[in-house]
Amino acid sequence: MEFSHSRCAIARARPPFSGLGACVLLCFLATATVRAETTLVVRDAELRLAGNVYELDTTLAIELDDHARAAIEGGLTMRLDYEIDIARIRNYLPDDGIASLLQSYELTYHALSQRYLLRNLNTSEQFDFGTLQAALDRLAQIRSLPVIDSDLLPPGASYNVRVRAVADLGGTPAALKWLLFWSEDWGGASRWYAWTLRP
Repeated sequence: MEFSHSRCAIARARPPFSGLGACVLLCFLATATVRAETTLVVRDAELRLAGNVYELDTTLAIELDDHARAAIEGGLTMRLDYEIDIARIRNYLPDDGIASLLQSYELTYHALSQRYLLRNLNTSEQFDFGTLQAALDRLAQIRSLPVIDSDLLPPGASYNVRVRAVADLGGTPAALKWLLFWSEDWGGASRWYAWTLRP
């Protein structure tokens, strides 16, 4: 966005860190810190055949800094999505997409019970934990997640499988709406973890 010289002159005439301006700046800096220091890394992942269904096991490293932890304890909901893609590898042509799956979770703090609630948005199954770290440890371990029927991945072909995690903070009570003004686009995503599957 471009600003005229007259607008810039007016802005410079105001005290740089007074009143509402200082508050807005502090909010922005706090949000920037969350983005900079919160990381997601898929450590490992594999598809294994169980009966006639391929199931996913994956481990995610989640590191939240103190600002992000305080935001969750203050009422923000953290959503984490596992994105899974499978494509058939083709020579001299783009890979042929076979399946895409989104596995979603929400993590919130319940102040009355002082428990951390982790809900599977795909199944509505819910767990509660006494500490934030225990909830994050559970969120980071995906085991035996049904992904695709083996009939859709016939032998004789090779398939590119990839997984990544995407996190977002949102869903806040009215008292924290001022924070969401700056953090509604907060998010973090791991790199894709990819491997080749040969049934």
